[in-house]
Amino acid sequence: MSVFAADRFVARSGSPNGWTRVIGLDVALVDPVPWTARASELAEALRFLTGDVWHLTFRTGGFACPQVQRRLHDRDAICLFSGGLDSFLGALAAMNGGARPLLVSQGSTKEIGPQQRLAAALGLDAHRFEGRVAERWRQPYEGSTRARSILFFAYGALAATSCGIREVLVPENALIAINPPFTDRRMGSLSTRTTHPHFMSRLNDIWAAAGVQAELRNPFFATTKGEMLAQARHPRLVDLAAETYSCGKGKRANGQCGRCVPCLIRRASFHAAGMQDGTLYLNDLRASSRNDDVLAARHAVAAYDGADPRDLSRWVARAGPLPADAATRARTVDAVGRGLAELATLFGTVRWR
Repeated sequence: MSVFAADRFVARSGSPNGWTRVIGLDVALVDPVPWTARASELAEALRFLTGDVWHLTFRTGGFACPQVQRRLHDRDAICLFSGGLDSFLGALAAMNGGARPLLVSQGSTKEIGPQQRLAAALGLDAHRFEGRVAERWRQPYEGSTRARSILFFAYGALAATSCGIREVLVPENALIAINPPFTDRRMGSLSTRTTHPHFMSRLNDIWAAAGVQAELRNPFFATTKGEMLAQARHPRLVDLAAETYSCGKGKRANGQCGRCVPCLIRRASFHAAGMQDGTLYLNDLRASSRNDDVLAARHAVAAYDGADPRDLSRWVARAGPLPADAATRARTVDAVGRGLAELATLFGTVRWR
């Protein structure tokens, strides 16, 4: 929570280069010893996530955890649930595999409606974990929110440890999870690393060393968004998928813009799955040829769709370290390439204005 608050309340505009901040946090805990031992590791992981320099100090004085009471529900899995298409498909896949996931959400203004409707449609609304962080600050908030996933992951860990369920599902398609830079202006933390496997792996290691009984896992790390849709099974899939919320700029546009990178990948996934896209977009893609995100995506498609595997691998690695296991690394890179191919196929159908 303190990391998320600092990320929101410390403006990047005050830093010398307009981006990298130096943030010091003094955090009170019941038992600071295991976290003090890993403060430098956590600071490095946060630097990868946000692009900032973090100095972390842990001391005694925190609130004791409440005792876990008798469980009153039948949930046997934990699934992060944003109300987006990937998280909906992740919950659906878990259910189709025989699980009854506890959905874990951050109840922000735009997503809360889809979250509630989709959870009800899946029959999972009776028992949910919904955190709500409402900022109260006299100054304008920092809008980049690069640290937001640490809050979601903390919710997942809290739910998992409370329920005695170790695994936390983080459903995200390969292209968005890796989020390779579509242009040179989007290098490093200028592109989000919210669910990048390197950050999730580092956080898992830190949690394990600190005694946190939770582990993040992305079941779709080697799957495209279109493949996720094509594999999904539900009698109301078309209608429910259209109700999900993917837009990265909707909080400002009051809807799904239709041309930011998440919206473009969303459009491409419906096309790749051969499924009707009932999403209401605010912008016609044909008239968005000069939009910055559209130009960046078209540049990436032109540069890397169908590229030599070594060039594709180098591009994917520019987003951050890839899994050490050769087979996992190859599957990840290949899935990113297939995701880019879905974008290329979509763009091939558009008569740009």
